[in-house]
Amino acid sequence: MRATTEPTVRLRLRSGLLGTAAVTSFVSTLPLFGVFYWFGAHAGTWPEVLIVHAVVVVGCFAVGLRQITVFAEVRDGVLRGNGIFSPVWEVELDRIARVDLVDTYAGLTPRPVRQLLVRDASGARLFRMRGNYWNDGDLERIAEALPVAPITVTEPIDLRDFFRDYPGSAYWFEGRRTVVVVAIVLGVLAVGAMAVLTMLLSGEPTIL
Repeated sequence: MRATTEPTVRLRLRSGLLGTAAVTSFVSTLPLFGVFYWFGAHAGTWPEVLIVHAVVVVGCFAVGLRQITVFAEVRDGVLRGNGIFSPVWEVELDRIARVDLVDTYAGLTPRPVRQLLVRDASGARLFRMRGNYWNDGDLERIAEALPVAPITVTEPIDLRDFFRDYPGSAYWFEGRRTVVVVAIVLGVLAVGAMAVLTMLLSGEPTIL
């Protein structure tokens, strides 16, 4: 354990993430709703399409606002932080037994993504941060503020190997093909349902 007093560190997500999310949401929904507006304009039901589009935009905006609130900090003897869809999680610094900084290959990006993993004496995950959401050096700042010297692994490993070598580090949705398949199916069903609804509103024949 380090004998020095832990400094106060507070981090926010990378500033460019919000803009990227906004552009991605706009680009991904524009072709879909373009078709819906085209049908709606011919059938006179474009106001209904506009309402649905507005609901989607508001939902994306709400997620964006939530993204602004995401943070990680070390202060007053506590490591705390939250995710976009998770509440604030607090870890007393005296519970921390090991801190790992591991470079991983995640997804299709060729650039390694650094992972910060904080564990207790039993090896259970207390806290984890993924470097692709934070500014360069942020994970190291948090690690240096903790009472245990971090162990750094700079030779990148596959994310699946990371989950294998560091049991319990994966979130509930990571490394599970079933979750991915269910998400894809739900997305397809949602798009299909919107398409059928638009056809019904426009008076076009549908095959059910």
